[in-house]
Amino acid sequence: MNDERKLIRALPARSVEDIIAELAAAQVRAARGEPLSPPVVSVHLANGFQATGEIIDILFDQRRGTTLLLHLVGTSRHDRSSDVIYVRADAVAALTVHAAGGHLALLSAGQVSAPSGPPPTRLEARRLLERLKQQLHEKLGSGVALQAAIDEVPAEHLAGLLELGNVVVSALQSVLRDELGQEAVKRQVKQVSLSSGPGFALSLVAGSLNATAPLSEHPRRWLEQAEVVARLEALL
Repeated sequence: MNDERKLIRALPARSVEDIIAELAAAQVRAARGEPLSPPVVSVHLANGFQATGEIIDILFDQRRGTTLLLHLVGTSRHDRSSDVIYVRADAVAALTVHAAGGHLALLSAGQVSAPSGPPPTRLEARRLLERLKQQLHEKLGSGVALQAAIDEVPAEHLAGLLELGNVVVSALQSVLRDELGQEAVKRQVKQVSLSSGPGFALSLVAGSLNATAPLSEHPRRWLEQAEVVARLEALL
């Protein structure tokens, strides 16, 4: 058994809904300039319909249900079209992830991954967090402070701090998809604060959205992206 197959066999089972939310969040992160290449997937509906492409957006609507936007492609990234399809998430019975070996960390919520490089430097961490702040500013049209305990955490935990920032900002991006979400965030969130803690926690106090997590581990081991969005919306 080769190394890639061993890693694939180590993937944990996760719900289709959580995998879909992870893939949509990965597209947001890739659009921000992160070196991510979200996988091509095939969605299989209960009625037998199948479509292959990249999940490029997801709309969470408590009244009308969740909708996926899929850019149709072949199983190869070189086989692209200009077609998109809108799919009700509750109609998806199964999801095939093509070339899964290249997306192990994403599919496993950080539990399985190929050997990684050295942790980011503190300067690299500041640059990446500044990029996150700029993305929020462009979406909101106004400034949101982003504070992170870069100098307080050990160097080997900086990757966890950055991933916590990605998790929180991706959740904010989901909330900001409609006018009501934009108004709620503009009115109530003046800064985002990221720090270390014994477990994942999200709170909103006096205009500060505070997120903590045990940074020695991958944040998505403790909370799925869809649950982060749900917790954030409950605070607003």
